[in-house]
Amino acid sequence: MSKDSDLKDLKYHIDWLEKSIVKDHIKFYNYSDFQNKSYIGKGSYGKVCRISWKKKQIFALKSFNNSQFVIKEIVEELKLHRNVNYHENLIWQS
Repeated sequence: MSKDSDLKDLKYHIDWLEKSIVKDHIKFYNYSDFQNKSYIGKGSYGKVCRISWKKKQIFALKSFNNSQFVIKEIVEELKLHRNVNYHENLIWQS
C-alpha cells in the first residue's frame, strides 16, 4: 500500500470510531475514571489491567497500542460485535 492509501485507511478507521462514540454505539470512558489499576499482562495489541470503577465494579481493562494495524483490527472486531448487537461489557477508553 502507498502512504496515501495507508493514511486514508487510518482516517477511515479513526472516523468510524469517533462516529460510533458520538452516536453512543460505543461507551467512552476516560482512563482517569478508573481506580486501583493493577497490571495483569500484555499482548501484541496492548496491555490488560485489573481496575475498579466507581469503587464498586471490577473490570479487566484492555488498553490498545496506538498503531495503524491495531486501530484497523479494533474497528473490524467492533463491526463484528455490532452485527450481533453490542454487549454491555464492551467499552472504549482513551
